[in-house]
Amino acid sequence: MKSSFFKKTAQLVVTMMLVTALVPVLAFADTASTDAETTAATTTDSVYTDVDTTTTDSVYSNVYSFEDLSDHWAKSDVEYLVSKNIINGVSETSFAPERDITRAEFAALVVRALGLTNAEAPASTFTDVPSDAWYASTVAAASNAGIINGYDDETFRPDAKITREELAAIVIRALDHSDIATNVSDPEEALKNYTDADQIIWAQKELAAAINTGLISGMTEDTLAPEAQATRAQAAVVLKRVFDILSQIQK
Repeated sequence: MKSSFFKKTAQLVVTMMLVTALVPVLAFADTASTDAETTAATTTDSVYTDVDTTTTDSVYSNVYSFEDLSDHWAKSDVEYLVSKNIINGVSETSFAPERDITRAEFAALVVRALGLTNAEAPASTFTDVPSDAWYASTVAAASNAGIINGYDDETFRPDAKITREELAAIVIRALDHSDIATNVSDPEEALKNYTDADQIIWAQKELAAAINTGLISGMTEDTLAPEAQATRAQAAVVLKRVFDILSQIQK
C-alpha cells in the first residue's frame, strides 16, 4: 500500500516538473509568433506605400542617413521633407530616389504637404479605389480639394506611375487650392524654349505655370520630357519647393 502511494506521488512530482519546464518554452513560442506577425504587418505597410501614417511615419520619419542619398542631388530636399513627416524612406537605410512614384503615393504626399485632413473628405467615388485601401482617404482628400482628378471612365488608377506632366498639374492645383496665384497668361511663350513642348498632352497651362513659378525645371536646357515617369527624387524636390512657397505665405 505504501509502495503504491509513494509510486503515485513520485509520478505526480515528475509530471509537475515537466509542466513547469515547458511553460517558459510555450510562452516564448507565443511571443515569437506574435512578434513575427507584427513584423510582417509593419513591413507590408511600410516598405513601398510611403503613406501609411500609422506605421511608416513612426518607423522611418527620423531617418536622415539613407545610404542611397549620400551623394544624390536631391539629398537635402529629401531629408528636409523626411524631418517634416511628409515623405519617408522605403527602409531604414534606403530612400530609392530613382524609383518611380505612383499616383496614389504622390496624392498622399501632397495631402501631407498641404495639411489636409483625410477624415473630413467624403468617400472616394473612383471605381478602382477600394474603401479599405491604404490610399483611400488621401485620394478622397486630394480629389475633394480639386488637386487630383480621375479619368473619364471614373477610375483613378492609383498604381499607375505618375508622369512629369501630371506631377506639374497636381502641384499647381495644390498652390491654387492654397489661394496662391499661378496663372500664366501666355503658356506658349513660357514653353517656347522646349523642343518637346508639343508632346504635352493636356497640361500646357499647368506646366507653363509650374515652370514660371520655379516648381518644375526642364530635364535639359531645351527638353521637358512631359511623358516621362517622375521619380521619388523629383517628386520630393518639387514638393519641397511647394512647401517653401506655402511656408513663405504663412509667415
